[in-house]
Formats: sequence, structure tokens, C-alpha cells
Amino acid sequence: MEIFLSSIKKQKLSFFWFCVHAVLGISAAFTPYPMILFFYVALGYSFINLFWIHSRQRPRLIAEIIIYFASFEALGRLAGSDPFLPYELGKYILLFLCPLGLILSRNYSWKGIIGLVVLLLSIPAVIFDESGLVTFNDLKFNLLGLLNIGVAIWFFSSLNISLKHLINWSKLIVLPIISVLILTIIRTPDLDEVEFSLGANFATAGGFGSNQVSTILGLGVFIMAICWLLNYRVTGFKSLDLVILCLFTGQGLLTFSRGGMIGAFIAIVVVMYYLGKLSQQERHRLGIPNFKKYILPVTIVLIVVMSVANMVTGGMLLLRYMGETQGTLSGSAEKNLNKITTNRSDIFLEDVDLFLEYPMLGVGVGASTYLRQEYKNYAPHVELSRLIAEHGFLGIVIFSLFILIYFLNRNQAPDTISKGLLIAFYFLGFLATFHSATRTYITPLLMGVSCVVIGQSSKKSNKPRPHSDPSKLVLAQKPLKQL
Repeated sequence: MEIFLSSIKKQKLSFFWFCVHAVLGISAAFTPYPMILFFYVALGYSFINLFWIHSRQRPRLIAEIIIYFASFEALGRLAGSDPFLPYELGKYILLFLCPLGLILSRNYSWKGIIGLVVLLLSIPAVIFDESGLVTFNDLKFNLLGLLNIGVAIWFFSSLNISLKHLINWSKLIVLPIISVLILTIIRTPDLDEVEFSLGANFATAGGFGSNQVSTILGLGVFIMAICWLLNYRVTGFKSLDLVILCLFTGQGLLTFSRGGMIGAFIAIVVVMYYLGKLSQQERHRLGIPNFKKYILPVTIVLIVVMSVANMVTGGMLLLRYMGETQGTLSGSAEKNLNKITTNRSDIFLEDVDLFLEYPMLGVGVGASTYLRQEYKNYAPHVELSRLIAEHGFLGIVIFSLFILIYFLNRNQAPDTISKGLLIAFYFLGFLATFHSATRTYITPLLMGVSCVVIGQSSKKSNKPRPHSDPSKLVLAQKPLKQL
């Protein structure tokens, strides 16, 4: 019988599944129940699929279940589906399914031990509370993301997959985000009626937290751009993929939350850098088209989209990305790092003060919110400052392990394109911690995915294959040689 997630990855069914997720986004804009029904039916069917496949394939299917269903977190939040789809759905999925995947794989890598160490080092700060005000919800809100990073690194580093599988995962990630895109577009008022200021815009974020929505849409921008460059068709039609890329970019920019979009553009540049290092022989061997001919069209399209968005907002968009505020424009406030980062730098400095006061074990998980002076009751936005304030010296060790993961992933990739993709996934997840802490599933999921082991390609003849029709080189249609 058909494996649900394998059906989604099939190129011949791309347009069908795009339409399904577009309909989910449309319906979720008005009522969450069709999306909730689809989620549980598809999830239940996917678990049944585990019994139909060989035991060696089950860990990879668990990974695909995590990737696809965790991506419904943002759609559930926007649709108001809690408690049927919990607010932190992606984090629960990661927390419970990653250990299940480890049990099924029984393949424990030494790199995965880093994830286990992260888990162990996060425990001491749970035991005490220097503020005396921390609730269970505070613990859950601040700790789940960190625990998820640990279990994701532990599980995904145990997987050995091909480059083809890694690229196919992009469709599992982006289809639920397309639903989010459709929902936000429907809920956005007529742009002539939107009052754009130099702050985050909730009206263009579907009425939800613009920082989180921008992070999600930024991931959509990255996935669609990379798939377009690699000639991998998400919707089944290259022109429609380009339209979706433009919509992701435009809607993400209009949220006026910069972190998600800047992170996406940085990750795209990383992949383009590594694609540029591919030799013609490598491109032929992997079935990857000459991406350079797509750079100029994509660049022009993105510039046009940005220019139109800036014009629609009356020039406010450009000023926002320049770090201007109403105060700095009027001359009543000085333009400094704190203004540019929307108070994040001052919150960071207050967290540093807490670290200096409690250097060994910190103030306890969730307590920094109540112990700051000027920014009391502000939730942390930068995971690094939260770690050092709430976990003390152990927080520094944990963050150092995150950085170590980057070097391990970079050095272990077997070829140029694998290295580019894994580093880009890592950067996108890691950079999100500097503007959204670990509020969404994106950081643990992407940092976990960046830890997979890409199998070495088999030795074949060095004679390059002649180019045929470009459509034959689509990665999902012309499978990459098993790596």
C-alpha cells in the first residue's frame, strides 16, 4: 500500500499535494477543523505505515514524520487550533519522536553524544529559581526548545541518508508553510488600509506574532529559492514555484520583522557559494543543472518584489531594514544598537549582568524574565543571553557545543553540495536563536537536519553524462545516484 509521505515526495503528484495544502491554508483562515482532521488522519496513517516497511527504513520514516508534521505548528497557531493542535506542537513532536527514532535505529553516533550532553547540562537550572516566580508554563516555554535541540542532534546524527533524500525533505518542510502563506495572505487587509509604521506589523502576519511568522515565511523563501536553483519542482511547475517564492518574499517583508528574512537570504547565499564551487563534472554526476543561469533571474525577481513592497509601504520597509524608528526619524531618539535590534541588545546586557551575579548555575530556567531591572517581564528573544543568564557557565558550554556542531557538520559532508545544504540548514536554525530564541520548531528541527550523515557516492566512471532536456534533470524525476 502507498506510504503517505512517499506519495507527497513523488514528483508526478506535486501539483496535487500543492493544491491540498493550499486548500488547507484557505480553510484554516476561517475554521481550524478541516486542518485538524487532516493532521490526525495523516499522522495516524503515517504511523501505520511504519509496520509496512522494512525495519531498516523506519528511522528515516520517523525523521520524515517529524519534519512534515512539526511544520504544522505555525499553521495551528495562526488558525487557533489549540488545544487540538497544541501551541508548541512541533516541540512535542520532536521531544517524543526523536527518542522513538533512536530506539528504532539503534545507531548511536559519537556526534549524537553532543545532543545527549546538551540534555544533561540543561537539567541543573530546572532545579532552582532565584526569582521565586517561575511557573510550570515558564519552565515549559523556556526549556522545551533547548531539550528539542538536544534530542534532534542526537537522533538526526544517527541517520545515514542519500543526497536525494535530503533534497526531497525540502518538500515535506515547505508544503505546510505554503498553507501558512495562503492563510496570511487571506487574512491580510487591503494594503491601502494597512497603516505601515516602523515596527512589526501584525496585520500582514495573519494577526499573529510577526516575528514568528517572519521566521516561518523566511524558511519558505529559503526552501523555494534553493529548489528553484536546483531545478527541483515543489509544485510541479517551475513558473508556479517562482510565483510562490515571490509571494513568500513579499509577505515576509511586509511583516516588518527582519530576522526571519535576513536569515533566509544569508542561507541562500551560503548555498549559492557552495553551488558555485561545483565543477561541471560534479554537476553532471549529481544530475544538477547549471544553477548560474538562474541566479540573475532570481536576483532580479527578488529585487523587483522588494522594490514593490517598499513602494506599497510608502518607503517604510527600507527605513525599517535600515534600523530607523519613529523616534530616530523625528530626532527625539538616538539611533543605536538597541534601537536597531528593537531592545534586544539591552535585554542581552541585562542578562549578562544576571550571569555576572550568578555565574555558576545562573538564575534558573525562566527566572531571568522576572529578575531584569528595566526589561522585567520581557520574554527572552536571544537564546545566547537566556542561556548564560539562566544556566550560567553551563549555558556557555551548551552554546559552545552548538558552535562545535557547525564545524563537525562542515567537515563531515562528503561533497560540495551536501556541505552547502547542511551548513545552510544549520545557519538558518542557529540565526533564528538571535531574534526568536527557540520560540518555534525551526531551530531544533533545522539544527537536527543539519546533523544527518550523507552517504558517500559510489565510485563510477568519471566520464560526464551528456546533457539532455532540462526537465530530465529535475532531481525528483532523475534520481541522484545513491550516495
